[in-house]
Amino acid sequence: MNLKEIMENIRFILNRVEKEKLIHVEPRTIAQRAYELYWKQNCEYGVVNSFSKVGGLKFNYFKVLEISKELPHKWNKICGAITGAFYIFAVTLPEEAIEDAVKEIIEFHNNTKLPIFIGNKEFEIPKVAVGSILCRDSIINWSKAAGIHPRALERSERCARITGDIAFKTAQILNKHVGALTEANI
Repeated sequence: MNLKEIMENIRFILNRVEKEKLIHVEPRTIAQRAYELYWKQNCEYGVVNSFSKVGGLKFNYFKVLEISKELPHKWNKICGAITGAFYIFAVTLPEEAIEDAVKEIIEFHNNTKLPIFIGNKEFEIPKVAVGSILCRDSIINWSKAAGIHPRALERSERCARITGDIAFKTAQILNKHVGALTEANI
């Protein structure tokens, strides 16, 4: 999926949700909650519901499931942590800031050696820049570079930690905009 299709999906979401007020969120707290929530459902659930539970958003994963049925472009091949961030950007950011936020989260995911977040300390998880937001490619690229089978328990832990990483980065991006909006109101 290309950026044009991602932005078409986000415009679709914008027409179906109410904007919610940005608040400053603590990235570490959001990351920890996203990591924990990953284990209850999946990566998209972890990112979206960490912002509803910790960040006070009304928007939650049930709304994601409702909207995702009608998206113009199905993004079920994209890492769910990333699509979770896309939904949060659509709900909270001014429309003119969303595309830059989308590019920033994609750049972070693809080019940063992840995971950074430390979840279950029983596992040493190799850090790899995977070069793709597609879930399957991300897992395969990581597995090859790490020398770990894609179905190994370490892979699940890796995905949980990346859910935390994406939630953390999403919070950082949102907090930049909260500061800019606050300064504009002074």
